[in-house]
Amino acid sequence: MKSHSFPRKDSNCFSSQQLLFTDNQKALKDFIGLPFSEENLKAQTAIKSTFFTAEKRNLLVSVLTKKYSSVSNVAASLKNIASLENENCFTITTGHQLSLFTGPLYFVYKILHVIKQCELLNEKFPETKFVPVYWMASEDHDFEEVKSFLLYGKTISWESEQAGAVGRMNLFGLSTVVDQLKQFFANHPESEIHQLIDKLNGKTYGEAFFQFIHELFGSFGLVIIDGDEVAFKSAFKPIFKQELTTQFSHQEVAATNEKLASKNFKIQVNPREINLFFLGENKRERIIAAGTDFQIGETNYTSSEILELLEKHPSSFSPNVVLRPLYQEFILPNICYVGGVGELSYWLQLKSTFEKAAIPYPILQARSSVIWVDRNNKKKLEQLQFEIDSIFKSTVELKKEFLLNNEEETIEFTLQDFQFNQFKNDLIHKSELIDPSVKSWIEADFTRIEKQVDGIKNRLEKSMKSKHEKDLKSIEQLKEKLFPANGMQERSFNFFQFCPEGNYKNKLQNLYTAIEPFDSSILILIEN
Repeated sequence: MKSHSFPRKDSNCFSSQQLLFTDNQKALKDFIGLPFSEENLKAQTAIKSTFFTAEKRNLLVSVLTKKYSSVSNVAASLKNIASLENENCFTITTGHQLSLFTGPLYFVYKILHVIKQCELLNEKFPETKFVPVYWMASEDHDFEEVKSFLLYGKTISWESEQAGAVGRMNLFGLSTVVDQLKQFFANHPESEIHQLIDKLNGKTYGEAFFQFIHELFGSFGLVIIDGDEVAFKSAFKPIFKQELTTQFSHQEVAATNEKLASKNFKIQVNPREINLFFLGENKRERIIAAGTDFQIGETNYTSSEILELLEKHPSSFSPNVVLRPLYQEFILPNICYVGGVGELSYWLQLKSTFEKAAIPYPILQARSSVIWVDRNNKKKLEQLQFEIDSIFKSTVELKKEFLLNNEEETIEFTLQDFQFNQFKNDLIHKSELIDPSVKSWIEADFTRIEKQVDGIKNRLEKSMKSKHEKDLKSIEQLKEKLFPANGMQERSFNFFQFCPEGNYKNKLQNLYTAIEPFDSSILILIEN
């Protein structure tokens, strides 16, 4: 597998605000902590050390050790978990919802990014240990967003009427999805993917997803965190209480949003008065401020009653998109969060909220963006005689380029138009010398002749296009594979689209090898 890089700023795939995360974080200085760099990652460890106590480390290691006790093939992950007890050990984290069968490609890219980044940092700063973490957003309740994915042009969906936190859902109906997945690879019954699919099993979808992701990335030493954990929620109770009693996050985010708007930055998240949910049986309900009281569903609570509820049942309280980053950074010795450029935009709204809660704000980094060119599309590129960078041109531009490069006599009428206009002007000039009265008649005839010439040109162009109709159709297909619906491939296709024989480990390793986490360019992978 070959790799090639292409500058993000030249791709027309990202907005000017999104490019700031990769090209100019100093322009974001009012809304972030330290700008991303290798040196600042090291500096961030000192900032985090003052906050992340031995007590926090012991809690983290205790919970993770118990979590991994029922998982197989855990040597690499357990080694990293044990390292977290040491005061010189820190994490680099990415997070995502519990997407079905990993969902879009970028799910895999962002996890491999943090794994590779930790490997490189461990080499550069051997006195410090860096551990890659995937934070399971298991409490998210947007089932519609994660219930389906696209594989080989077919949408596969998990049909379920369940509600509430996706990680707490049972697996009713998931067997249909498993059967469909196995059918895709039925011609390769001994392939690696069947064992992987079998890992999608457990009492809850959270358990099943944990097993599934560990099977994919456990050999790399990835540590998986499920935030829906009683011990973690208990430790976070002071921040829950601060939110319930002061509604601090709404005040801070609202003030930051005004500053962002004044700089014409896009606002991603509008805060609620209270940015917490309550997790009940098959439901995740907003906690709503009602004067000095609170409302959850149809039930009202006084201030003292809801604080008592928090004290007794902290696991029932769930941070929303505003407070989830604070929860994550409270629980982990984290120095850097890696996410998509759209995802990172809402982190710009949170710095003062972190400060109010006295939690260190992490360094932010945009995840790797990858375009995967499989063998079929590589062959099309070669047949069409396009350079790899050409894929970022529009379909219209590519068609024009192809026609210009492949027509034996280029359909170019500049010379003919010049000669015709010269002839017309000369003839009109001579007519004026002989008999000025015929000028208008001659001009009218030339107008008719020009229309006929234009018709000839159009017919020639159509004939040329027809001649290359198959190739022009191939260009359309190529662009749709690399940029589905004119968007980034990584947002539509599934990783296993590129594992047609069901053996994914080598593809995963090749992708891991190719990713360069300190290079913000778009990575183009070209299969041999």
